[in-house]
Amino acid sequence: MLVALLATWQVRDHAFFWDTVQLASRHAHWYYGQHFQHLLLPDEIDSGHPPGFGMYLAAVWVLFGKSLAASHLAMLPFLFGIIYLLYIIGSYFGGQRSSWMLILLAFAGPVLAGQSVLVSPDIVLVFAFLLALSGILYQKEAAAMAGALLLAAISTRGMMAVAVLYFFSLAAHWQKHWSFPLRKALPFVPSGLLALTFLVYHYQQKGWVGYHADAPWAPLFARATPKEALQNTAILAWRMLDYGRLFVWLPLAWLAYRLWKRRGNLSIPVRQALWLFALALPPMSIAFILYKGLHGHRYLLPVFIPLTILFYTMLVDSSLSMRWRYALFGLVFAGLLTGNLWVYPDTISQGWDSTLAHLPYYSLRKQMIGQIDKAGIPLEAVGTAFPEIGPLEYRDLNGDWRAMKEKDLATDNYILYSNVMNDFTDEEIRTLQVSWKPLKTLSRGGVRMVLYEKSGHY
Repeated sequence: MLVALLATWQVRDHAFFWDTVQLASRHAHWYYGQHFQHLLLPDEIDSGHPPGFGMYLAAVWVLFGKSLAASHLAMLPFLFGIIYLLYIIGSYFGGQRSSWMLILLAFAGPVLAGQSVLVSPDIVLVFAFLLALSGILYQKEAAAMAGALLLAAISTRGMMAVAVLYFFSLAAHWQKHWSFPLRKALPFVPSGLLALTFLVYHYQQKGWVGYHADAPWAPLFARATPKEALQNTAILAWRMLDYGRLFVWLPLAWLAYRLWKRRGNLSIPVRQALWLFALALPPMSIAFILYKGLHGHRYLLPVFIPLTILFYTMLVDSSLSMRWRYALFGLVFAGLLTGNLWVYPDTISQGWDSTLAHLPYYSLRKQMIGQIDKAGIPLEAVGTAFPEIGPLEYRDLNGDWRAMKEKDLATDNYILYSNVMNDFTDEEIRTLQVSWKPLKTLSRGGVRMVLYEKSGHY
């Protein structure tokens, strides 16, 4: 927990980044500015999710002041909770003496690590998922109910995770009795009612659920053609191996082969861990495959966490000597850590919010904005791409409402480009490199930022 505290303190001045500009800062700004008078967000920032996280962050600002430090420190209770819950879940699947391995493996994964340094609703989702899971494993209905309620209050993906957890509760403690499915459903009824009430109310008030045609993110929800669905399946496979997760799958396959070769029966912990992963993968993959743009790594956290639990359980349950167990753990742990160094070429989009590789971005961004101001270039004259379009206030909480605009290479005289920005097309990147003049280039680690001026502009 000390590591989580120190890491959060180190990033306390980091601006809101990636989707957190919308899902955290802008949502919280609305509730903070409106003094919580309205439940639903305006359409231009309403992503269709329940507003629990934005309201929580706005409440933190009311109590402790609107600042980046307060926002980051507001994540600490959930980070501490994740660590504790991983410990008790690790104790269930592998014993207290081994549970530290599950904690390290989970946070070595770049997706969880990358989200852990952001003001991110996905950290709350992970906490809620683990809370409900611990309640199921230890048959503590209050914990399962609280976790499920929190999942339903944060996002529609959280609602899907509640269904996964309910079916897991049936598989984990199955009894051949007709009333068993009904009894196991009781802890999940309040979250189901909360989700249904919100969705029905939202539809009655706005006439849509999830997204609407005029939303900036509407193209992401366009249905994929059969060919695109096949391509999305390949991308899903890539995501499952990406950022060092390849180093989980290979040892996991080896452990499974050893178990098959010995014709050994699955222990109860291994069987339960396998059920958890098997039940989480299909529903969390449906939207990934069927829609054009829902390919973020963080969307798969409810799959990555069960995968980590499955590997950990099979490792601890294996017949390997302690020396070999620790060696295999070390290999996977180191492999996951290297995932934070996986930086693809500029023409390949990647999930920068799901890896610690994005950390240099904040200092480069601050330095670049200072250089733009020093050069006397109006910020409003600079074209750029997500995640830098829009007022600085939503990123820095500094009262500065100046804003960079969405790029248009045909009309803009200045373009701010970074390899962290996935919305530049391959052709635009080549055009900037060949036909535009770089006024300022900054780089650190795997992150680059370039301010371009149109050639011939005075």
